[in-house]
Amino acid sequence: MTTNSPGGAPSPRPARPAERRITITDVARAAGVSIAVVSYALNGRPGVSERTRRHVLRTAADLGWRPSAAARSLRTSARSVALQVVHAAEGAAGPARALALAAGMRAVLAEHDLALGLEVTDDRDEGARELETGWSERRHAAYVVVDAHARDPRTRVAREAAIPFVEVAPGPPGPAAPGVRTWFAGDADARAARYLVELGHRRIAVLVSDAQDEVARTLVAATHDAGGPEARVDVVECRTWEETRSRAARLVAHDARPTAVLTDTDVAALAVLEAGRSQGLEVPWDLSVLSGEDSATCRLVAPALTAVHRPFQRLGAHVADVVVARLGLGRPVARPDADPAATRPAVDRERPAARLLLRGTTAPPRGA
Repeated sequence: MTTNSPGGAPSPRPARPAERRITITDVARAAGVSIAVVSYALNGRPGVSERTRRHVLRTAADLGWRPSAAARSLRTSARSVALQVVHAAEGAAGPARALALAAGMRAVLAEHDLALGLEVTDDRDEGARELETGWSERRHAAYVVVDAHARDPRTRVAREAAIPFVEVAPGPPGPAAPGVRTWFAGDADARAARYLVELGHRRIAVLVSDAQDEVARTLVAATHDAGGPEARVDVVECRTWEETRSRAARLVAHDARPTAVLTDTDVAALAVLEAGRSQGLEVPWDLSVLSGEDSATCRLVAPALTAVHRPFQRLGAHVADVVVARLGLGRPVARPDADPAATRPAVDRERPAARLLLRGTTAPPRGA
């Protein structure tokens, strides 16, 4: 209903405040059950009793929960895999890693009639909400995350909702982690740290964009393990390019500076090289620099950067195999002594190995 203003023109209705969308977390809280139970009940999946299913559906209706139009069309036929990346820290390597992984995943997934979707979020909390909503609406058949964190909320959501979930990160998954975790074969990170210590470095700085990122944590732990009690290891976190530049300059501006710097990205290593030159230091004799990520830039600078080479595109093909196996879409393993009904799909491609590439920015410290 509209009312007329004194001039005869209809006056507009006052705008109604935007209502927050009801999520399956809200339904779970109100129904007193887990997110996984709500997901099963709303999607008609087995695993919950009929009484519980009716209770969840009634609670959802009372709260006004509704799937989106996209969810209604995709609910029964999700044919895509989401690759989720957090674009938080300005200097983080996650986006570049994700693009290389996507290039490797795409062709393998296409062989199984699966599309690849890229989701970019501002932080991991937003990523957890996207994961929860996307799964409840059946947008994707599985999720892959490339920048796992020490306290990643996406892990909790995936566990509670029983979401097919693959973490691309070093180290074994935690005891309560869902899904699987995969990373490069070998111990290139530990070898890089040992190499610096074997050269004679005992004052080492580790420059990272996010100290809680699993890759950064692995680099730091490897450096501490390699150096032992005799080494001094300083961890410097830089969230933006400007922070990276300024903190690299401060690292090398005093007499007690580190004799070696290990970084998690190639750009951070370039910042250290420039800071050293500005102080009149000779690389590698006054300052060794090792990049935890290789790139064309590492090969083009002078001297060329010693770096850990990680073939993310090849790893992407392996990750896609893992996802396909998790969904049961791969080729069955033929074993004459096994029950054919109990066979599982094979993962065809082995994990590629990361390698330490020795170039011109590392050497024993002066006087060693």
